[in-house]
Amino acid sequence: MNSSNSTNSDLSVDVVIPTFNREEALERCLSALRSQSIPPASIIVIDDSEEDLGPAVSRNKGWRKGSAPIVAFTDDDCVPRADWIENILLRFENDSVDAIEGSVTIEIDGKLSDMDPHPRDRWNRFKTANMAYRRGVLEDLGGFDERYYIHREDTDLAWRAIRSGYDVRWAPDCIVHHPDRAGMRRMVPRSEILLYRCDKKKYAEVASGMISFESMRDGQLKEVWKALKSYNDDFVSPLSGVESIALWSKSSVMAIFRKIGIR
Repeated sequence: MNSSNSTNSDLSVDVVIPTFNREEALERCLSALRSQSIPPASIIVIDDSEEDLGPAVSRNKGWRKGSAPIVAFTDDDCVPRADWIENILLRFENDSVDAIEGSVTIEIDGKLSDMDPHPRDRWNRFKTANMAYRRGVLEDLGGFDERYYIHREDTDLAWRAIRSGYDVRWAPDCIVHHPDRAGMRRMVPRSEILLYRCDKKKYAEVASGMISFESMRDGQLKEVWKALKSYNDDFVSPLSGVESIALWSKSSVMAIFRKIGIR
């Protein structure tokens, strides 16, 4: 079957890629996009290497430059599978779908694995390494919240979309490979506190995903706990003692339930 005839011809996809000092990785990503079974309407790269404003700012600049009805987001160090655009278009042929979250594969010790969300997680997910939205959703929500820096702006956008009644679907057939950053963790206190303030109940699931024997052993969990109680800037204030106790108590219970297979 000719793939160009298998999707709605009225649909097309702009791809937006923020980049920061990764020329070789970016070229690898662009090469994969040039080899798609159905080409994107445009590939919009926003270089933040000099200003370092963060991916939320770059992604907003990117999607606003395009005009296609679907906007797909990925990272400069990702490699979309050859049928990525084709499968995105197929998903959006369903008029009730407003956004999709795709699968992200990684390689660990020579074996293919994934960075996909826990099967029972409803909120600790929505990475823009592989997300696509209808343009109208982005316009309605105002895009990404630019107060976020480095991370969590993608989860925030999806939460706001769901809260506004938009239908965000899981699309495991829309795949990008993330060859460079398996296991890498980054944490910016402002972004964590912003997401907590966005929805405390949903954030408890996010926090539970940080709790593990490894994070307790290497001090990462303690670092996050202290940062959320002490960080302060023009955008956020730290969690109070009561908020901190409530958050980590609930998150610890959720982490235990996950460990023993209850959730």
